Amino acid sequence: MLAMRAGTYRERPATGPLSRLFCRVWSHHLPREFEGQIAVVPDGCSDLIWAGDRLVVIGPDRTAAFPALPAGETVLGLRFRPGAALRWLDVPLSGLVGQAVPLRELRDDVRTIEERLAGEHCSAARQALFRMWAENEASAAADPQGDMEALFASLGVGASPEPSARKTFGERTLRRHSHDHFGYGPKTLERILRLQRFLHLVRRPASGNLAVLALEAGYADQAHMTRDVKDLTTLTPREIRGQLCG
Repeated sequence: MLAMRAGTYRERPATGPLSRLFCRVWSHHLPREFEGQIAVVPDGCSDLIWAGDRLVVIGPDRTAAFPALPAGETVLGLRFRPGAALRWLDVPLSGLVGQAVPLRELRDDVRTIEERLAGEHCSAARQALFRMWAENEASAAADPQGDMEALFASLGVGASPEPSARKTFGERTLRRHSHDHFGYGPKTLERILRLQRFLHLVRRPASGNLAVLALEAGYADQAHMTRDVKDLTTLTPREIRGQLCG
């Protein structure tokens, strides 16, 4: 089952000081009676979450992840702006691909906030504390690298990497920067962002037949979309549409 279909998932844009470092704020609650496995599909991003009484960095995924979350768990999450995680963590994201790493393994100054969050039993108060701490971190963070954010944006709409990025870095350096900031090269990132275009288009009330949807999302044809979507998510486009639109 797609993660967003299990329990209660809420997401909104990051605003104010948070937006220097993060682009989305989200929460996900699994009901106590939930049984089964959830699939988190790759989106080219990394997240900072609060789950299991600790702060965890979720590295970028190449394919769907299947986190083992206990029933009744509430996860608080912040999605990093494209290109922002590297400068805050000072760790190349290529070393975090497919991993969930406790933040304390990357930074030695988070135990106090983890203890405060773990000791807060009111859900609303915990969310407010998490946000306040993250806003302070974001206010002190370096600005994301603009060229990497532009690369992410151009690939997200199916365009080639920005000429300015190619001119500034050159092909080889661009690939290296992409690995550092996103976990993988531009080609893999493009493939993942094409999947995200499909997921956006398939939610439309009148999304049309799958063959048309494939072309709109940027696939060569429906067969190409079916292969690629299943490789990345373990689900077919038809199964995904059934879950998101059923």
